[in-house]
Amino acid sequence: MVSINLNERSTAILMIIIGVIALAFPLISTATIGIIAGGIVLILAIGLLVRGIAEYGYNKMMSIVNIFFAILCLIFAYELIFDPAFVSAIIGVLIYVFGFLLVVLGVIGLISGSGFAPFSLIGLTTLIFGIITIIVGLYIQDPRVLGTIIGIWLIVSGFLSLFTNKDNNIINL
Repeated sequence: MVSINLNERSTAILMIIIGVIALAFPLISTATIGIIAGGIVLILAIGLLVRGIAEYGYNKMMSIVNIFFAILCLIFAYELIFDPAFVSAIIGVLIYVFGFLLVVLGVIGLISGSGFAPFSLIGLTTLIFGIITIIVGLYIQDPRVLGTIIGIWLIVSGFLSLFTNKDNNIINL
């Protein structure tokens, strides 16, 4: 009998639900990536702007450089958050970045989970999906593909997490 902590079960079920939503609405998941990336760039822009203003009395040249990059980051953040066409234009690059990140996470999962079979299997799955993402990115530059891959990866990872017996180092299927 598999005994899974409620918190672990909730996370796995949430991954599966989000994966199904990403499969059903792949453009929403790619738009979400644009909004999250835009938010991160916006925070960076605010930090650069504050630093540029604070530095003005000490080093005017670095202050101007920081303010210039802050303005560029503000424009980029605005485009990421509010212009889906811009996100679609850069989605080809995002597919490769996402694939590369999955490959790195997969390798890290294989290394860190080498003594624990369930984590190794999730690492292997992540590595395989990363390679598939990069290969698909070579042929298809469609944001729906990224959303579909995200959905499938979340569903598979959710099921692996759900059916993993963390006490016995096995997966119950």
